[in-house]
This record gives sequence, structure tokens and C-alpha cells, in this order.
Amino acid sequence: MAVSKRFILLTALIVVLSVSCYGVEIEPSLTLDKIAQASEKTSVNTNPTRLGQTDADEITNLLLAAFAALGTVLTWQAIRRESKQQQIKRTFQSKILSDLIRHMYRNKVCICATHRKLQEEGFDRYYPSEEHLLKLKLLPEDLRFDRFDNTPDFYDILHELELKFRNFNIEVDVSLEHLKQQNIDEKTKIRDLEVLEFKSQLLTSDIINLMHTLKLPIVEEENKSPGKSTLRYIPMESGSTDQNGLRKKFHAEIPLEYIENVRKFLASKSARYSKLHPAELPSKPCRPDHRNERTGYFDDVLQLSEYLDNDIKGEYPKIHLIEFRA
Repeated sequence: MAVSKRFILLTALIVVLSVSCYGVEIEPSLTLDKIAQASEKTSVNTNPTRLGQTDADEITNLLLAAFAALGTVLTWQAIRRESKQQQIKRTFQSKILSDLIRHMYRNKVCICATHRKLQEEGFDRYYPSEEHLLKLKLLPEDLRFDRFDNTPDFYDILHELELKFRNFNIEVDVSLEHLKQQNIDEKTKIRDLEVLEFKSQLLTSDIINLMHTLKLPIVEEENKSPGKSTLRYIPMESGSTDQNGLRKKFHAEIPLEYIENVRKFLASKSARYSKLHPAELPSKPCRPDHRNERTGYFDDVLQLSEYLDNDIKGEYPKIHLIEFRA
């Protein structure tokens, strides 16, 4: 547009000069004034208009708004991805700790069945096959608590529990070594088994407390449906004064509803195990002849006595004893 305006101005000048050359009588001052006015108009028309400046500002603002919107979308996606990863991590943690609770319950079952069978057959005549005690141990993967929310608030709890797990594995090795030696007295062997039974229950309570502290629910595996037990499930009762005292001692900060979920979880595991591993249950009881605060956690706090009795009876025939050589 500026070129067109300059072309018009140049044409006008040529016309004016042509007229003057052909003798048209025009006053010099009037001609110069008109040329000056035309030059000023042309100069003004060739400058950027306010509308043009506004368009440039709007384009700049639109570009800035587009970049801001893009940044917002990227930030939202990053937050969503982080939230999803955190949710997956928490589900993973819940499954690990839930399975550890199941493992500790099975430890209780296996230890009681082994204890009872050795009492009947003689600690000085037999020892249990290594498989029964070695399967009580925790896997190295179970001790890797760096996979959890290892913030300063929870570091001490996680580190303490990790040490307890490692000590439990050591105690399993020591108990197995004692049981395999004929010259070790019966009292020592019974003590070792009771320690393992007690530690399995103590670690269970520690895991439950940790899960509640981390706000993790008890998780049933998705590809497994709860088993159906011959025992009709009855919700946990408020319990006697002694039971309430024990529950407060082990789980002072945990509501009864959370403990009820743990109980349902273990009851379903008990039912599934009985279904997958049917056994001819002996008519006589298989519980060891001892019962105290150290060994009554699953009975008195979680109120699982009936399930324990059935599971121990089912495990009893599977315990293989090896006779000492003369």
C-alpha cells in the first residue's frame, strides 16, 4: 500500500510539472503548498496505523496464551502421570504387605502342627524335614523396604521392621539346627518353636500397624476369588475385657473395622487353602499344650481360633519327620 501511495504522489508531481511546462498559469506559492500538503498526506498514510499495531499486539498475546495453555496441559499430564504411578505403587505395597500377613499366618499353622507332631513322636527320636522350617523364612525381596514410602517420617518404622524380618530368618536357621541335633534337650527345642510362633504373630501385628500408618488397605489378589469355608463367617465381636486389652496393646490406634478386614482376609485364605489342599483331618486336636499372651494373638486379637484349628489339623498329616540315626 505504501508503494501505491508513493506512485500516486509521483504521478501527481509529474502532472503538475507538465502543466507548468505547457504554460498553465498557476501561482508558484499555491503549487508549492499543494505539493507540501500532498507529501504530508502521503507520509502519514505510509506510517503504521493504530489498527496494525493492535493486530501485532493481539498476535503476540495469542502466541503467549497458546504457550501458557500448552504449559498447563503438560503440567496436568505430568501431575496425572505422577498420581497414577503413585496409585500403582500404593497398590503394589498393599499386595506385598497383605501377602506377608498371609505368610505369617501360615507360619503359625506350620509351627503348631510341627510342634504337636514332635511332642507325640518324640523330640529325641525325630526331627522335621528341613522344608517345613525353611519355608517359614522370608524372601530377600520381602526385605527390600526401599520400595516403600521411605520418607523421614516412616524410615525408622520401615528400618525396624526390616531388622525384625532378618532376625526372624536367623531364628528359623537356629531352630532348625537345634531340632536336627539329637543331643539338644527337648526344652530348648520347644523354646525355639515357641519363639518362632510368637515372632510370627508379633510381626503380623507390626505389619498391620505399618499398613494402617501408611493408609494402605488389605488387598485380595484380583485373579483369585475368596474361598468358601465350611465354617460360616461370623463378624468379629467386641470381645471380652481381656481381648479388648490385648487388641489395644497390639493395635492402640487402629479401629475395629480395620482389624475386621484383616480377619476376613485371613479367613478367605484359610478357606482357599483347605479347598486346594484337602486332607483327612484327625479327630484329636493338634494345638500344642500351651496358650498365653505370646502365642494367642491370632486366637484372641483376630479371633481366628476355629480357622486355626482346621488349618493345623489339615497341616498335621503333611509334616514329615525324619528319624535320628543310631
